[in-house]
Amino acid sequence: METERGSPVPREAETPKKEVQLRVTPSEVKFLDTLAGRVYRLPITVHNLGRCNQKIRFQEPLKPQFKLILTNLDKALASGLQMTAMVEYHPDKDEDTFDQLLISIGNKTIEIPLVGLIPSCQLEIESEVNFGTLVADSKVYCKEINIINRGRAPGTFKAEYQGQLPIVIFPSNGIVEPKSSVIVKVDFCADEPRIVNEGAKVSLQGRPDVLLSIKAHVVEQIIELLNMSNDKKLECIHFGSVFFGTSKIEHALLYNNSPEPINWVAIMQNDAVGEELGTNIQQRTDVALNNLTYLSKIKNMDVTTFISCVPNEGRLLPYQKIVITFCFSPKLMIDGKKNNDPSHRQDYALFLRFESVGSKDGFLRDDNSKTMKSDRFQKVELALTGTGLPILLQFDPGKVLNFAPCFMGEHSELLCIMQNRSNSLPVMYRFQKTAHFKIDPERGKIDEGCIQNVTCSFIPHQVGVFKVKQLIEIIGSVADENLQSSLKPFHQIYLDFKSVCKPSTKKVVMKMNPGISPLVTNPTGQFVVRDLPKYKDRAPVTMLQSAMTRLHNHRISKESMKGALIAFPNDRATSIRSGDQHKLFRTIFTKIPRYNYVDPDYAYTKFEEMEKQAHENYYERYIKHLRSVRLRKRVERECMYSYNDTDIGLQPASGLKSPSLSETEIEEELCSGKCLIKPNQLLNTRNIDSKETKALKRKVLKGLKSEPSTPHEKHDCSLILTPKQIHQVIVGPSVLNFGDICVNSTNTRLLHVINMLPMHILINLDINLEELQKTNQFSYVIPPTASTYISMVFESPTVGKFWKSFTFTVNNIPGGHILVMAVVMPVKLELSSNELVLRPQGFSVKTRFMGTVGLYNHQNYFAKFEWQPVITKGGMAFSIRPAKGTVEPYSSLECEVTWLPGFSSPERGEFVLHVSEGNTLTLKCVAHLGHTKVVFLEPRILFSNSPQGLTTWRKAILHNIGQNHAYFKICDQSLLPTINIVPSQGVIPFGGLTVLNISCTPTVAEKFDTRAKVAIRRANVIDLRIGGSVEIADVEINPDVFNFSGTYVGATQIIPFIIKNKGITRARVEFNLQDFEYFSLDFKDKTGEFTDPAFPDIYSLELEEGTSLECGIAFSPKEVATYDFSIQVQINFFKASELYTQYRLSNSPMIPKTTPLIRPCYVQATVLQAPLRLSNTDFVFEMPLHILDSNNKVTKTQDLVLHNTSKQDVEWTLDISGTGKLFKDGIFKISVLSGILHPHEECNISISFCPNHPSKYTADIPIHLNDNPVCYRMLCLVGEVKSPMLLFDPPFIFFTPVPLGVKTVMDINILPQNYFRDSTLRVQIPTARLFDGDEVHPLSVMLPKGRVITGSPSGMNAALTCHLSFRSSKPVSFFTDILFYDNRNNWFLLPVTATAENCLLTIYPYMATHLDKQTIILKDGSGTVPGCTTLQQQPAPHTCAEFTKSQSLFFIQQHIF
Repeated sequence: METERGSPVPREAETPKKEVQLRVTPSEVKFLDTLAGRVYRLPITVHNLGRCNQKIRFQEPLKPQFKLILTNLDKALASGLQMTAMVEYHPDKDEDTFDQLLISIGNKTIEIPLVGLIPSCQLEIESEVNFGTLVADSKVYCKEINIINRGRAPGTFKAEYQGQLPIVIFPSNGIVEPKSSVIVKVDFCADEPRIVNEGAKVSLQGRPDVLLSIKAHVVEQIIELLNMSNDKKLECIHFGSVFFGTSKIEHALLYNNSPEPINWVAIMQNDAVGEELGTNIQQRTDVALNNLTYLSKIKNMDVTTFISCVPNEGRLLPYQKIVITFCFSPKLMIDGKKNNDPSHRQDYALFLRFESVGSKDGFLRDDNSKTMKSDRFQKVELALTGTGLPILLQFDPGKVLNFAPCFMGEHSELLCIMQNRSNSLPVMYRFQKTAHFKIDPERGKIDEGCIQNVTCSFIPHQVGVFKVKQLIEIIGSVADENLQSSLKPFHQIYLDFKSVCKPSTKKVVMKMNPGISPLVTNPTGQFVVRDLPKYKDRAPVTMLQSAMTRLHNHRISKESMKGALIAFPNDRATSIRSGDQHKLFRTIFTKIPRYNYVDPDYAYTKFEEMEKQAHENYYERYIKHLRSVRLRKRVERECMYSYNDTDIGLQPASGLKSPSLSETEIEEELCSGKCLIKPNQLLNTRNIDSKETKALKRKVLKGLKSEPSTPHEKHDCSLILTPKQIHQVIVGPSVLNFGDICVNSTNTRLLHVINMLPMHILINLDINLEELQKTNQFSYVIPPTASTYISMVFESPTVGKFWKSFTFTVNNIPGGHILVMAVVMPVKLELSSNELVLRPQGFSVKTRFMGTVGLYNHQNYFAKFEWQPVITKGGMAFSIRPAKGTVEPYSSLECEVTWLPGFSSPERGEFVLHVSEGNTLTLKCVAHLGHTKVVFLEPRILFSNSPQGLTTWRKAILHNIGQNHAYFKICDQSLLPTINIVPSQGVIPFGGLTVLNISCTPTVAEKFDTRAKVAIRRANVIDLRIGGSVEIADVEINPDVFNFSGTYVGATQIIPFIIKNKGITRARVEFNLQDFEYFSLDFKDKTGEFTDPAFPDIYSLELEEGTSLECGIAFSPKEVATYDFSIQVQINFFKASELYTQYRLSNSPMIPKTTPLIRPCYVQATVLQAPLRLSNTDFVFEMPLHILDSNNKVTKTQDLVLHNTSKQDVEWTLDISGTGKLFKDGIFKISVLSGILHPHEECNISISFCPNHPSKYTADIPIHLNDNPVCYRMLCLVGEVKSPMLLFDPPFIFFTPVPLGVKTVMDINILPQNYFRDSTLRVQIPTARLFDGDEVHPLSVMLPKGRVITGSPSGMNAALTCHLSFRSSKPVSFFTDILFYDNRNNWFLLPVTATAENCLLTIYPYMATHLDKQTIILKDGSGTVPGCTTLQQQPAPHTCAEFTKSQSLFFIQQHIF
């Protein structure tokens, strides 16, 4: 057997006294983790420390579980030596054992404890949880500690924190398995700055309580602005005076004074206290206030256009500093004055806020939550001040300079004096170069209040009148988009220069051409003007006036062409180039076509011509494109400079409303809005508020996608957002406080998302909390400039406080975190009473023992419950409803307990209330019964002449003459097996009667007499005597032999017979024709016939004594055959015909008759082939009403073809004797009524239908062959004149009684039929008479699909919809008919009944249906009518306890009656 050794615990043992020079190791022998049935051993060592020999005596342990293994208990040990003994431990039980081992030295004794311990747990836990330095941002931080079990038995632990700080320990209790560990999470919410040094009590099994120390240092997340020079806090930046159009740049340090990184963004505040926008602080107040137009302009000014900050967003690491560049670029706001002057000074005082980016509350803040994220230090405000000044340059002699006229090659000069009227800033200028004019000096600088002399010269280079604008550029420091400043022109001033350059004249002399054509010639090459290339004006020649001459009109050729070009006499004299094939030329005077020479060696091919034309088209399009671009830029410039100095006091878009945009225009607007976003443009609170308002108006509550699907969405959601863009996405509130909730309850809070960006964004909630996993989805694609809310569903299975946080991302960029808070409590219900006594409610037999018990839910969430009855041996007669259900928070629910009275119903019962995830309660129920007395009205029941095999019923009446309801039970032990009494048990009402139905089904003909005992609960047992006699049925069938001779295929032959009951009791006769499919029975009187759909070929009937019934057996063969069989007959469920056959075949002597007997019915039949074939046997004639004419009768005809298929002559006859006057009046006509057909001969018979008036006519005409009285075939004639008809669905309108003033509507489907032409439907609504004789119109009819009935050739018309409404302000009840009629005077009735009043008994169905939509107010007073109510509409359903409709109405009736 394998043994385990306990690990010894070495411990230096001190000698009990100094005289004992002996050391024993170990000082305590401990066997750990021992099990019963095993053997353990540990050594013990004895060391002699003395200087002489020692005699040692060992004494055995007292308990048998310990044993010292040593051969001799007395030992002598020399000085300095040691010896080892073995202690053996063999436990017999799983329990701890304690003993001791005694070692004696002389008269001194050393005690060595012996301990045997069963397996136990050894739990260890860390003593401290240190969260370190945290930021107070309401984020939940989690630390994990391990509880280790080093023992070999499971151990329990329990952790409890009783402080007030947001610290949660989970799990708070549990079991640690052997040689394993359990992770315990400690959650801490850093909601506010503090130094945390808390303790949590931890109870470990087998160890004293341990105090778990929880430490943390929570600090604020602080953003600071520091000065560049000395790192002091910066509160204001003064830009000083700056020209409009120039820029001033300052710098500062942004410092993250916290241990965690932070995303920040700069926001310009609008409408802040102390803000100044373009106000001249040196101007008088009354003057400034009177300029209302200017005040309205500066109020709507966008301050981000002249105040900028780079960077204005970013991420700061812990304790990081970055340089922020601020730029002030003022813009001049025109206030209606025409010229610039010092009054245009504009002073600015603005406030710029730097704040962190994350989850924001705004209007979504939860005021009930005590845990708020302190954002006092998460933002810093900076004041910016500056002054914008206009350019004040004065020119002397003015801005219009008139130079003296001069000739070409000469010049004229003027002196212009420029004066800088600004006393604050110098002006740098530069003159742009202008043709024919020169400025000296072209550029320079004018100090404050100084002047500059400028010489302007006019040096013309051509003749003409000159009016030009001289551009003067004002140069200053201008910052670009990255706030890099440089000297650039920022302002332009125009001077008007005017002068004239006079031309010099020269005489032109004509000269003859000697014969050699110069470079430039006239069309004839005869005269040349000298110096002609120097001038643009050419001398007029004859070619220019050739089109107006009429000199050669008499020679004009007929081949003259339109659009032809004029050919010069020698224009192609020296050219070898081929002419253009598409150009036509004519002579100057005769206008005849000129011969166009085409040289194939030099002419263009078709491909070359196409290529040349393509090149020309390309350049033509290019030139047009350049022109359109140039025109568009010119229009933009005109719009830019279209503002003039005239102020008419009109505010932009004042009183105008923008039209609603379509989805396409919205998408285009949003796409265009993306292009307008500047990366360095500051956010401002006004734009953010307007975007937020716009997004809130555009709520998207359905159809949100979890992933982007379209290319546009995928592109937007893949963009990396900046902190400035993330700041325009609001996700809040930052604290989701679910409050006090029940365990495993589903709670919902709304997390709002507002997207102010003009693009799609993807919101991802990084939730790994099991309590929030029932949320519908965790990712949403939010449309541009839209808002929505996310229903966060919280459900926790653990009781206790809950503090957790989760983060969210915007386009996969961290956006912040949300704190989730809750206090989870167990579900609990309370009973109004633990015991309920039930008494009868009223005297009606239907009134049961009833009582109510209340369920009270004092928790915040609904509680699901279920009643479980306790079933005993005697059964359970109590019932409770609702048996299960839900109790709403902070409400109650009444449960109705009823006792089902009966003879065997137990009077006591119990119900166990099981609350889902909650407590369990027991309800005891007791029914209070009284004594009673019951008697029979007739103590004897007689069954005389009862039929054998059939059931006969009699009635016995019980009379309750006691003072309480009586409950009875039939004792079956005393009854005959043929007697049955129903009901077997029941109730007899107080003073009432109960009928007992007694049935007797005898199987033997005899007389009987018996007694039935009836037991009455809490009363005596009464007897009922039952007796009677049983008779055998006697039935006769005449005739009982049926011979069908010569029946044709397809024909039907019927043979009549009579069934007669000759006995003195009832008889049931049954014929079985299941094996004979062509045979059937028909009874003249259907009252006694019994049919079973499962067995249609079995015919049964009952006959009273002494009665008879006429019957017939029908034979309808479908093929040629012969039949010879017998039909078995059953009487009173006895096989009477089979028993009769057995009785006749047996040779036994005459025995008494014990069962009904009857001869079988014999059938013989012969089937003949049909000699005549008919084309059709059914003829249907349909005729529309509108073609019916009394003067000119309309006839419809169909043909019947008879064909003799036999080899013999067939004589046929149509018998119309049974059709009444149909043929006499000419409704139906048949051309031939009889005839003879030879073999294979056909006969065509015409059947006509000619009606007199609208109706439906039918006629059945039998066909007889060869004087055979049997009908061969039956012709069915149907003729119908289809008249228009209206069918209503439903056919009768019954309005549920409604209260006064309440409108009720019913939809009616009008189904027109037989309308072959269009017709218009009209309605006549009758009036209703009130109780006082007045007439009102409570009914109204509306046809939403129109009143026109569309005609159809087939007579099948489309349905119409009718809305019939009823409403009355006075009590009324009526039954009337609404009349519908068409334009052909066809009238149709729709019955309608309706009632309106405020009596509760009348409007009970309406109240039961609309209980959740109406409020019932009961009025008491002399001026009100008793029993009347006032119904008011409810704005919203109540959220208290759920009552059933019957319970609620019962509650109302209790208060009324």
